[in-house]
This record gives sequence, structure tokens and C-alpha cells, in this order.
Amino acid sequence: MANQTRIYIVEDERIIAIDLQRRLERLGYQVCGSAASGEQALEGIRKTLPDLALMDIVIQGNIDGIEVAVQIRQERNIPVIFLSAYTDTATLERAKEASPLGYILKPFKERELATILEMALYKSVADNRIREKEQMFSAILNSTTDAIIVADRQKRILFLNPEAEQILDITDAESKGRMIPDLFTLSDMETGKPFTESEVFGTMKLIKAHNLRLTNHKQNSFVVDLTVNTELADSGSENNYIVSFKDISRLHEITDTLKYQSSHDTLTGLLNRNELALRLNAVLTRTVPSAAASALFVDIDHFKIINDSCGTQAGDRLLKQIAEQLKGHLAGTDFAARSGGDDFVLVHFSPDPAANDAETREIGTKILEFTHGNPFCWGDKEYPITVSVAQVTLNSTFKNEHEIMIAGTQTVHNTHESGGNRFSAYSESENLRHPSVSISEWISRIHQALVGNQFRLYYQPIQPLAPGNAKSKLEILLRMVTDDGTVIMPGEFIPIAERYNIMATIDRWVVQKSMEALARLRSEAHPLGNDIFCINLSGASLADDSIISLILDTADSCGIPPGQICIEVTETNAILNLTSASRFIYILKERGFTFALDDFGSGFSSFNYLKNLPVDYLKIDGSFIRNMDRDKVDCTMVQAITSMCRVLGLQTIGEFAENETIIGMLRDIGVDYAQGYGIAKPAPLPGSKADAQG
Repeated sequence: MANQTRIYIVEDERIIAIDLQRRLERLGYQVCGSAASGEQALEGIRKTLPDLALMDIVIQGNIDGIEVAVQIRQERNIPVIFLSAYTDTATLERAKEASPLGYILKPFKERELATILEMALYKSVADNRIREKEQMFSAILNSTTDAIIVADRQKRILFLNPEAEQILDITDAESKGRMIPDLFTLSDMETGKPFTESEVFGTMKLIKAHNLRLTNHKQNSFVVDLTVNTELADSGSENNYIVSFKDISRLHEITDTLKYQSSHDTLTGLLNRNELALRLNAVLTRTVPSAAASALFVDIDHFKIINDSCGTQAGDRLLKQIAEQLKGHLAGTDFAARSGGDDFVLVHFSPDPAANDAETREIGTKILEFTHGNPFCWGDKEYPITVSVAQVTLNSTFKNEHEIMIAGTQTVHNTHESGGNRFSAYSESENLRHPSVSISEWISRIHQALVGNQFRLYYQPIQPLAPGNAKSKLEILLRMVTDDGTVIMPGEFIPIAERYNIMATIDRWVVQKSMEALARLRSEAHPLGNDIFCINLSGASLADDSIISLILDTADSCGIPPGQICIEVTETNAILNLTSASRFIYILKERGFTFALDDFGSGFSSFNYLKNLPVDYLKIDGSFIRNMDRDKVDCTMVQAITSMCRVLGLQTIGEFAENETIIGMLRDIGVDYAQGYGIAKPAPLPGSKADAQG
């Protein structure tokens, strides 16, 4: 097989050049060209690109063979074997500059030439392979996103790649000979504990570590994953350290961001509902509590009015302001969360259990005072803002966070319903007659009462006070009866039904059963069959169009005249669902049903919205009436509301008429109806299929 190696000859004596070409061809090599001068040699070699050049040192032209060899070595990395009769020290030293593969003295034998060529070409191939690997490794080291450091056993820097230069803020040249500890230090991300040299370099094994804090000599920090490899040299040789680290600072930031977002409310920056649940459960499961803890439940009174009248941007700003206020009360391990739309929870820890309740109450009072004294500004207008605050002491009576949440939610809801802008504390005896019943059990009980006929209808008469009011009224009330006959008041299960969206289903049950009972009373000519039945509907039902059809269809199927049904909606629910409530009322009033606005004065105390709520009756909140025989302010409020209702053409009902004195005062003022224990206590409704006993 022919040798494919191509050789270029540079020789100024023509006879020697021709003889050399013949010898090479006999040995199987290809001669791709020849030249007698340095200039010709450069031009020919650049053009033919041989595998090897046989170069005479003393040749024609302005440049000799050594200069030609140096240039082609630099330009094309073409190897050279010198042919020369000169062996003086100066010539040999100059020849070394070209890094020749060999040096043949003239005259030479053909076998000598063949041996040198064979060895030189073998070395050239080996050198090329080494050079290719070096180039490959250099490309890898310079293009990898990992920082690479090579150091000797004394930890002196031998090499830095570009990524290491950037992170360590020093060039490869500047780092040469410097010690690794001079360029950076390592510490644990979680604890901040420094890593010692022995921990990093004290073993011959491969070391890997994650999430370390690297601080360079200019005090710039990075989060890195580190690898130290010392298994490089052959056994018996001194190993170098290969230190590589990956900058994961950005990944760490993203991870922290995702972790933050998963546990915090994006609008307010407070903890979110899930994180609140985790932390409340953690408080309850502490085996040795280090501090007493209490939770403050904060609800913005009438937030929906701001949100609806000024827009969601205004609502968002108000939520942020309340959140910032809560943050200002946090200290130590305290935390605050946004648990719902406009609901917040602040948990306070006190090292002194005896002082916990007082400290928490003080925080709640400050929240009330600050909010009440700082109106909300939007545009060029100011809106008075108040909050309802409820305190729940976190103790062993609660099994999990669900029970804490329902206790706090019920307490703050009751506070809100009683007018808001108040502080109240959860009391197990006052708020929960059945403390052993979990939330899930309550929900199950409510569903069982719906399907198993364990709800009971009660009624309380509403007596006409004015001579012209011949038509009596009664309010339908709801009770739950347990298997052992215990009667459960609505205050215990209604808040749970409202929170877990069961209230609309209960409303439908009450509407249907009330009309069926009225139909039976009418068919039996019972005296109550002539009364107007007042049925309460929740806010959830006001936004449910299907209940309108239920009311119409049930009244029609039971043969109930629409005028004998009065639907009661609370002032708060009506205003918070103003558009839905107005539409709801208009549709049913056209069919002959009447409406009463319940608890008037407990929340908004404004007559403006009555233009959009064409109700027939207005029930004055019992908080004004129950003490009107002893409180002149309450009596004056009842007089003012009654006078305004006359102007608006509304009939009035006074709740909580507890004695004859109050009933007489209501009659004198001109209130149209009275309801309360002074008239009659609630009793089971005759005519219902499941009359309660007692």
C-alpha cells in the first residue's frame, strides 16, 4: 500500500534535492514540492500544506531554513526535520526555536533517513493527538458553566477557567501561585458555619457538597454546589486538586421566591391560608410550649362597600394598609396572615403565660383605635373604616387549626354582626355548647338534619301595635334537634353553614317546609293560618336566581297567596349584595310578596340605599329597643328611625320588646309592630310534619 505522507523539500543544491526526492520516493513517500530559497519555501509550503518539511538550514534568499521552519510551525503547525552540515552550538540553539522533529547531518545514509522519518512522523501523530485533546479540554474548561480551579497539594493555584475568574473576581494570571484560602471561603448556607480546610481538602476521596455560601476575596457571595477531586495522578505521584463549583445563586433565588410565594399572600405579603394552617397546627403540637399564644381575628367592617363603590384597586389598597398595620404589631416569633378576602389573623406569643391575654388584648385595642382614627383615602374622598377584632387563646381545648379558625371566625362574625368596631374574646361556654364536636362533625350533622328531617320550624308572633294593623305576623325560626331530643339553637350551626356554603340549601328547606306548614294551617282553619309568615333568607340566597323559582313554584303548588309571605333580609346582607338584592326584591314584589329589612341600624344606619331596596317593613335592631326604657339615646334613635320610615312609607317592627313598658313606648312612638319575649317566646310551629316537643 502506497505511503500517503507528503513531504516538501527545501534544498538550494539542485543535485542534492533531486537525489533526496528519489530516495524519498523509493521509501514510499510523496514529494509534493521543493524550493531553493526561503521565500520560495514559504510560498510553496503555504500552498501545498505538506505533512512534513525536510529543511536545509543554509539556503538562498533573505531568510534561512530556521526562520522558515519557525514561521510554518507558527502558521500551520507543520513539523520540520533539519538537513545540515553544521553542528556548531549557535546553529543548534537557533534550530531549537523551531521545535524540529529531527536533525540529520549531511551526508547521511538512506536507512538513517528512513529511520528518522519514521520516528519523526510517529511523534508528529502523537503530538497532534495530544494537541487535539488539549484543545478539546481547553474548550471544555473555557466553555463550561462550572468554575474550575486546579491547585497543587499545598493548595497553590495552578489554573482558573473563565467562570472561576468571574466568580473569584481575579484573572488566571493574577491567581498563579496564590493560596486557595486567599481567594475564597466556604460556609454552610443554613447555619453560616465556616468550612475548614481539612473538611474540604483533608481526604483523598471525591468530595461533593451542596448549597454552600462561597465568599470571594472581595466579599462578594455566591451559592454554589462544590466538587473536590484529588484522584488525578498515577499512584506514587503527587496529586493536584481539581476544585469545581457551580453557581446556583439564581436557582437558589428562584427556589426561595417559589417557597415564599407558596406560603405568602401575593397582595399583602402576609402569610397565606395554607401557611397559617401549618403554623397553627405547629403551635398546638408543641410538646413543651415555650410561650403562651393567642390569635387575633381581624375583619374589615363593610369592606365590600369600598370594593364595590370605589373598585377593586381601592379594595386592594385598603387590604394592604390593614396588612401593614398588622405587621407593625409583630415582634419576636409573632406572625400574621391573610386568611380570606378581608379576613386577617395575627398570632402573638408571650414568654409569660399570665400576661398573654392582656398583651394580645392591647394589640387588638391598638388595631381598633388606629383603624377608627385613620379614614381610608381614595381619590379626593375619605371613608371611615372600622374593624371587628376577636381574640382566641390557643390552648389544648383545640384539636387542630380548623377548630381554631371556626372559633375565631364565629366570634369575629358575631362581633361584626353586632355593629363592628369592637373587640371581643372567644369563650368556649358562650360560643360553643358542644366543644367536643369537630367542624367536620358539624357539617355532617347539618347535612343529616337536611336529609333526615332533624330541623324544626319554630315561630315567634309579631303583634300589631297600631289600631289599623289587623293582620298579624309571625317570624319563622329554625332549630336543630339531636337524636336524644336536645334542641340546638341556630347560633351554633348557622355560622358553620355560612362559612362552608350550606346556607342556601338550608334556606330552600325552610322556604319549602314553611309554605307547606302554612298550607296545612289554612286547610285546618287554624288561627295562625291567617298570619303573614316572615321567612329569613341569607345573603347567599339573594344571589341565587333558582330560589326565586322555588318560592314562586312552592307558593303556587301549596295554594299560598303571595301577600301572606314576607321575606326578611338583614341590612348587612342586603347592602353587601345590593344589586342582587334589588333585583330579587323587584321580581317577587311584582308577584305580590312583601319584604322586611331586618336588624336595621346594626350596621350602616343610612337611609340612602333604601331607594334601591323597595322593602315594605323595616325591623329596628333590638340593640336600640332592649334598653330604650332606660337609655334616652336608644329611645331617641328609635323615634328618629320611626319618623323617617313614615316619610318613606315603610312600616316598622320593633325587635326585642322584652316587657310591657317597652311595648307601650313603641306604641306611643308609632312603631307598627312589636316582637319579643314581652309578646311571646318562640314556640314550635303547628302544622309542620316534625313539630318539636318543647
